[in-house]
Amino acid sequence: MKAFLSHSSADKKSYVGIVASRLSEEDIVYDEMSFESGEETMNEIIRGLDESTVFCLFISDESLKSPWVREEIDGASIRLANGSLKYIYPVVIDRSVTHDDPRIPQWLKENYNLRLVTRPVIAARRIQQKLRQASWAKHPKLKERERAFVGRNKNIESFERRFDDYSQPKPVLSVVVGPPSIGRRTLISNALRKLALNGPDKDFPVLPLDRHASIEDFILRLLDLGASDASYAELNLAERPIDEKVAITVGLLKDLAKLKERVVVLDEGCLVTYERKLAPWFEAIVSHTDLVGKPLLFVASRWAPNPNSVRQLSRVVFSCTLGELDPSERRRLFARLLEIEEIVLSTEDFETFAALLNGFPDEVFFAIDLLARLGVRGAIDHSNEIVEFNGEKASMLLRPFQDNEAVLNVIRLLAQSEVFSVDFLCQIFKEEQLVNIIADLVSEHVCELIGAEGEFLRLVDSVRDYVKRNDLSLIPELRAAVNSAVERDIQHGNWNEYDSSRVAFLVKNALASGESLEPRFMIPSHILRTIKELYYDRGKLRRAVDLADILLAKERNLDPQLVQDVRYYLCLVLARLRDTRVLEEAQRIHGDEHDFILGYYYRLVGRQRDAIERLSRVASGAFVGVRAKRELVEVLLQMEQYDDARELARKNYEENRTNQFHIHAYFRALVLGSSPERYLTVLEALCSELEDVRSDRSRQMAMIGRALIAARCKHDQRSLDLIDDAIASFPRIIYPVLAKFDIGLSFRNEAAMQDALTRLERLASDGVNLSTKTLAVLRAYLAAVRGDLATAHSRAAEVARHFTDEARTRFLEKLEAFASGAVVNRGGAR
Repeated sequence: MKAFLSHSSADKKSYVGIVASRLSEEDIVYDEMSFESGEETMNEIIRGLDESTVFCLFISDESLKSPWVREEIDGASIRLANGSLKYIYPVVIDRSVTHDDPRIPQWLKENYNLRLVTRPVIAARRIQQKLRQASWAKHPKLKERERAFVGRNKNIESFERRFDDYSQPKPVLSVVVGPPSIGRRTLISNALRKLALNGPDKDFPVLPLDRHASIEDFILRLLDLGASDASYAELNLAERPIDEKVAITVGLLKDLAKLKERVVVLDEGCLVTYERKLAPWFEAIVSHTDLVGKPLLFVASRWAPNPNSVRQLSRVVFSCTLGELDPSERRRLFARLLEIEEIVLSTEDFETFAALLNGFPDEVFFAIDLLARLGVRGAIDHSNEIVEFNGEKASMLLRPFQDNEAVLNVIRLLAQSEVFSVDFLCQIFKEEQLVNIIADLVSEHVCELIGAEGEFLRLVDSVRDYVKRNDLSLIPELRAAVNSAVERDIQHGNWNEYDSSRVAFLVKNALASGESLEPRFMIPSHILRTIKELYYDRGKLRRAVDLADILLAKERNLDPQLVQDVRYYLCLVLARLRDTRVLEEAQRIHGDEHDFILGYYYRLVGRQRDAIERLSRVASGAFVGVRAKRELVEVLLQMEQYDDARELARKNYEENRTNQFHIHAYFRALVLGSSPERYLTVLEALCSELEDVRSDRSRQMAMIGRALIAARCKHDQRSLDLIDDAIASFPRIIYPVLAKFDIGLSFRNEAAMQDALTRLERLASDGVNLSTKTLAVLRAYLAAVRGDLATAHSRAAEVARHFTDEARTRFLEKLEAFASGAVVNRGGAR
């Protein structure tokens, strides 16, 4: 497949030659490389057009004057009509050329995005992406499916009322609110077309901003569009105050407004925060006088702006909330997609499937894909998957690929960052294999292409969260390939050639490994994401503290919300380190996060009563509630209040059955409580669910679980062999060793208990995080089993003062029972 580069010779040196030099000679038709000496120029043009899949037109004042370029445009139009040419890609490279220039053919104006791209390196990337897209158009009806739209009449009408209100300027910002997959972007796209703000077949740039992004990320995403001459490294954003960054952003948006560009932003809490307010810097941008009346930004937001917070911005901000599809709308969407896919159902079968559908569009798409893949009878046999889809969306979407390691490797890498450029992915994977994988993943709604021309790839939110939450880490070979690509790019060091996603990934990996970079190559969110990753990886925690301190030293130049996020993760790291500095830093954090941080720290250092008090306060909180409930389960398990832990763990598990931590917590609450054999069937099913997750951590949990079932439910001494297998598989992890102590205690096996304690002491001395209070509890139990009650009581005194009265009494009674040799109903040592 080739791209024909149509241009004026006057633009060769300054622009088109640079583009050509960055593309493979085999991929382009470009006069200096492709036209044979001595041949008639027109014949060469015809031959080049006949060989090409993509016609790239570089629009400038000079090219619009050129008769040769006009001939090439006419030739491209003919070949597009007969199907031999697949794509037209016009690029405006001259700021003096406007969209309404009469020299631009009308069919180009009406059907294609005429975007200014001032930097040749960006144009080259997009041409390469167009060639890839031509080869991965695996789902011929994907575009039709994406544009399938029914209902939403009230929402469209609200757009029309606001935009047709001549008493007010058109809003700079339009926010469509709703959860992911509800159809926010589809509504925006159709509203833009209905309002004649976008052509019927034109696309618009889609920019992602996650919870930890800030104004610097927004600027870099805008630079990716290529309409500005400014470059990432030259701006040195980390050193600029907020007001300067606001001015830079306004300037970039003004440039886009001149081009009549509309920008869609996928916002996960950056622009509209979870507190339902516009970020202060974003409010300053959209209310800037230079942007009034310019309908530029269309934001798909998870959070609805609080009416009180945006009342004074009503002239520049419009907002509407998108609910679930009503029964009529979901039936109509289902019928529309059946027609697109040419699937014929009987009336009875249509009603069978329609009755299973709830209010989310992606559930309808899933049902269609199930029918396409399995046929009507097969889909009916698997109709339970449609019912379960909303609760287990990610695992359902991944199911077709569960045994395909090549695809899973791509998914695992995509989960390592918010977004990746396809260009960077081609450095890691073989391009010919990657394009087919991307085609499959996009067709199955596992990931989506975004950016100005689909040059970036991101996992859908549910899949990315699933992969990250369940710690589906990169296999060693893939990790080595990624490290090699990162090292190569950093050594190359031409940062102005890299897109924002590539910069973010390079900086994060460099910082995590301890490399030093010039400050101008970093922005605050890069450092924040590195801190977060170091925390979840449980390694190099002191490095995370150092990075947080570097960032907080520049606090006055940063977005206040980002500062809070940095301090929040700093506190999590300090808590895991059992560093008392967390008590001081937590005072600078407000709201639910303040209580959660303290509760988490108290749980880790053994202050159970204080942990329960703090965590209970925020168990229903919007941002930390889910994690607070999980931590409460851990506290209750530590205190051996298994009945209370079991009920809370069950609720957590039922709310999210694919979360390995909730599965494991529920398992422990059942297996460590009284009469665990009553729950044998459930326990074995939970172990199977952990094995199905297929992460290293879930495999570790499952191995421990199998050993505990053998010990607690079957009273089988071979459980010690099973737990030794787990220890051998995960030699640097404390949890299999703690489980060995529990199993040894249940059999009063002093040798097993002593071996486990010795291993734990060795791991603690090697720097593995392990509470001294946990070791004190284990030493107390070992002393009791040996009949030394005085030592057991002495050890217990170190930790029992932090227990509730009930837990302390139960702990001391069990020590006495073990010391006396009585039968003890006890499930665990922690």
